[in-house]
Amino acid sequence: MEEIPLTGGRVTQGVVRKGGYVYRPCCANADFVHRVLRWLERKRCFAAPRFIGIAQDGREVTTYLEGESPDNLGCFNDAQLYAAGQIIRELHDALSDFPAISDAQAFGQTVCHNDLSPCNFMFRNGLPYAVFDWDAAQTGDPLDDVAYAAWMWCDIGNADNTPADAGHKIKVLLDAYGLPNKTRARLIEHIHAQMRRVALSAFAAHTPQWDACGQWAEACDKWLYEHQNEITSGELP
Repeated sequence: MEEIPLTGGRVTQGVVRKGGYVYRPCCANADFVHRVLRWLERKRCFAAPRFIGIAQDGREVTTYLEGESPDNLGCFNDAQLYAAGQIIRELHDALSDFPAISDAQAFGQTVCHNDLSPCNFMFRNGLPYAVFDWDAAQTGDPLDDVAYAAWMWCDIGNADNTPADAGHKIKVLLDAYGLPNKTRARLIEHIHAQMRRVALSAFAAHTPQWDACGQWAEACDKWLYEHQNEITSGELP
């Protein structure tokens, strides 16, 4: 059967579709990722592809998610933001009792995707319904995942958006996720941490492409510091 290259990946290259399946190189984190995807299937959580197995040539095989995926950040409406927040909560809830984090459950940890950009969501009929590219998944604080998603989905740092717009979009995402008000007070701090994390990891790559990514993350961080009081004084508690 013909292999059709799938474009849009920014890290993993050589991803192809073959019929109803996706073949992609295994990442360093592959064993953990495969167990996570199997756990989600066991919990009947359909917001991620199913892991099928390893092909003879060593590539991992997952189910193909029908639909469209954005190739960049953009302006998403309230319905799309709300759907994304619900999906993130569904995934976090399903993975909160994943065996590998049994010792961390008392601290409210879960398995985080760690790259919840709109570009890693599949859309159908205009709304996101599933998340792919789990290569960076690991145990962590779910608020870090939510903070990164807020940065990406609400395009925080884009000067074309007003602080009021950013605050409204963040609130829609958090309402859908069901984040308690007492926890929302820590969200901005976690968004800054995610911006710094991306900047440091990008600069560490020492390539023009990733240097540009690091500069963008630093600019977003600066914008947020300049406007965070306006964001938090509006709709966002």
